[in-house]
Amino acid sequence: MAAVMTDTAWGREHDGVRFGLRPPAGEAEAGGTVRVDLVCENRGERPVRLFGFQPAYPRSLRVSPPKQDRPFILVSFSDVNVLHPPEAFVELAPGSRAETSLDLSFAFDRRGAGRWPMSFAYEPVRSAAGIPAWVPPPGAPAASGVLELLVGRARSLREAGIDEHTEAALDAALLSGDGSSIERLEALGEGGAAFAARRVARILSTGAESTLGWRALDALERLGEPGLAAAKSAIEDLPHAHDALSFAAERVAHRLGHPPPAEHLPFVTMLDRVIREPDIRGNLLLSWAPLDSPLHGARRLEVFGDGDRVVTARPPGAQVASTRRSRLSPMQMQAMLEALRYAAVWLLRPLRRLGLPDEPRPALEVQLGLGEPFTRRVALWNGEWHQGPASNLASLLDRLAV
Repeated sequence: MAAVMTDTAWGREHDGVRFGLRPPAGEAEAGGTVRVDLVCENRGERPVRLFGFQPAYPRSLRVSPPKQDRPFILVSFSDVNVLHPPEAFVELAPGSRAETSLDLSFAFDRRGAGRWPMSFAYEPVRSAAGIPAWVPPPGAPAASGVLELLVGRARSLREAGIDEHTEAALDAALLSGDGSSIERLEALGEGGAAFAARRVARILSTGAESTLGWRALDALERLGEPGLAAAKSAIEDLPHAHDALSFAAERVAHRLGHPPPAEHLPFVTMLDRVIREPDIRGNLLLSWAPLDSPLHGARRLEVFGDGDRVVTARPPGAQVASTRRSRLSPMQMQAMLEALRYAAVWLLRPLRRLGLPDEPRPALEVQLGLGEPFTRRVALWNGEWHQGPASNLASLLDRLAV
């Protein structure tokens, strides 16, 4: 199965500049990696500076659904309200061409199979230091032509007999927390595990979109060895979701009792010791910063090995922070350490590149003993903390930080 169009879909030329979309070379499937090439040509007589074509500079995409007056999907760069430095731009000389790849995997995962007309629009991007970035002429949007992309259902699910109706039913069961979802996945055999593994890719979406991904990760853990095999297999099939699926494979292996990777063994061994032996907690230090921004204010929790707790808080708009000291009971200390163990804190890492507007990014540092092997530092988006496998740990630390 291939895209309907095999040539570049060019748009109108504006001030010597035109944009075009080129379809994927191979088969495009829902839930798989869907990358469309964006091409820009400078057919004018002067060089232009463009945003979004610099491979070393991060950028994000906005994918807008079809509307009554625009019956196609519109893709654009969503970084238009940020001042970008010189390294964010490429200079396109007259007669030259720039290309980049647009990863639309998650957009088409949600839309599923079908024929999807789409276009790209280049919007003005703000530049710092007076950089003369190219701006489309007013009243004439700089857009590519309309590309019609044919997206099929996932081969692995199709071969397992999972049709679109079954996919929709499984999605609804996972999202609602239906207790029968695991039994339904198990009844589908390898196909059920493959379905859950593919849905784990949604972790990389923002906001409510990621909920299904976290529920699917929990399902993989409960499926056991078939879930682990499916996660490892999906890593190769879904390169756009490599980070999420690698994390899923490590989480499932942990839940199955597999030994930790060699690089984490000193930390895990020491954590087990401080849980069992309160007398060796002299160098223990836990630091949790759930908030630190002008909008939300700041809050920081520090817990020492002897149970001392220090909470520092600064309300939004305040210039001075307040500090409160107290002491955790032995039972509270034990619960905190066991929560670190249950969350497999040594495996935690950020998965999403971007957060929602003004989304906090709580940071955790755990020092079990002297030396780098016994220390872990991690900052995750708030949604990753509270929807992922560390949700109980994050909730506990939030309560201790009040």
